[in-house]
Amino acid sequence: MASIRLYRHPDCAKCARFARWHRRLDWLGRFEDSTGVSPVGTLRPGEVVVQDLRSGTTLRGAAGFALLCRQIPAYWPLLPALRIPAVRRRIEREFGGCGGGRCDMH
Repeated sequence: MASIRLYRHPDCAKCARFARWHRRLDWLGRFEDSTGVSPVGTLRPGEVVVQDLRSGTTLRGAAGFALLCRQIPAYWPLLPALRIPAVRRRIEREFGGCGGGRCDMH
């Protein structure tokens, strides 16, 4: 049973590609993704939010990525890197969307 849901933009190829990877690496079945309207509203292409299905909390940016990493064991080695400010800033940019033509993986 899934414990987190990743909301992504339905027309973003980059988001769909990452969601497929998350599914492949999630051998415990804790992850699901959705292209529906997220609890925080409509998302921009490239923007994702992660919802903890147990508590109902919805997280963005590095906090959302950390929640995703805690649920998928293949990502556990990445958790210590999230304490590094430069890494957190990069994740904030990546999870924040493709505004200003930044989404080069479409």
